[in-house]
Amino acid sequence: MRTSRIVFAAVPLFALAIAPAIVGVAGRQAVAAAPKKGVDPEADRLLRQMAEYLAGLQTFTVQNFAVDEKTLKSGEKIQVTSDSDVAVQRPNHLRSTQRGRGEGLGLWYDGKKMTVACKVNNSYETVDAPADIDATIDKMRKYFKIDAPGADLLYSRPYDILTEQVVSGRFVGRETIQGTPANHLAFQGEDVDFQLWIQDGNQPVPLRFVITTKTVKERPQFTVQLSNWNLQPKLSDADFAFPAPSGAKAITSVTSSCLPGTR
Repeated sequence: MRTSRIVFAAVPLFALAIAPAIVGVAGRQAVAAAPKKGVDPEADRLLRQMAEYLAGLQTFTVQNFAVDEKTLKSGEKIQVTSDSDVAVQRPNHLRSTQRGRGEGLGLWYDGKKMTVACKVNNSYETVDAPADIDATIDKMRKYFKIDAPGADLLYSRPYDILTEQVVSGRFVGRETIQGTPANHLAFQGEDVDFQLWIQDGNQPVPLRFVITTKTVKERPQFTVQLSNWNLQPKLSDADFAFPAPSGAKAITSVTSSCLPGTR
C-alpha cells in the first residue's frame, strides 16, 4: 500500500461503465490467487470483490470528505478536513478538486498533460503526463510530492496496491455508513494498518477508508468518507481540461507554495 496522503485521494477516489464491471468481476475472481497467510478468507473475498468492481468501472464520479490527523510538538492532535469532488474516466482522464475553504489543491489530467493548481494563491503548474492513470498517480506523487492514500483505490489493480505490505486481515462485521449497509474489514501491514467499509450488495464501492501510519510514534490516521457515487455520469474531454482562472500564475513548485507557512 502506498503510505502517502491526499485524497483524491483518494483519491479515494474514482468514471466507469457499471454493466461490464459485473461481468469482469466474475471472470477474474474465478482465477483469483489464494489469500495471504494471516488474512481471513472472507476479508480477502470482499476486498477482491471491491477491487475488481472498481477496476472494472470505466467512468464515475464521487464526493470525498477527508480527515487528516496531524500531531503538534506538544502532543496535541489536530484534525484537518477537506471536501473533494473526483471524476474518473479510464484509461487516461482524472480530475480531483476541493470544495470550500482550505488550501484548495486541484488536479486535472487529460491524457497528455497534468495540472496541479492552488486556489489560495491562484497559481498552477502543468507538466507532461504519462499515458494512463496508474503512471500519472505515480508521477503526481513523485514530481509534485503530493501524498494520496485515497488514490490507491484508483489504480487498475487496486487489490495488489492495497495488499502489497499486508500481514493479516479480518472481517469485522456488517455495519452501516450513513444508513447504508456495509462490510467492515480491517488489515494490518508492516508500515500501515487500514480499514475499509464496503457497500453491501451488487455495487461494492468503498464508503469509508481509514489508514493508520505505524511508522510515526503518534500513529496518526487519515480518513476519507466516500459518498454520492455516480457510476454513469455524462463526462466529456472538457471536464478534464484545466480551466485557468483569470489572473492565475503559471509557476514551478506549486504544491510547495500552497503549503501552510510558505506564503
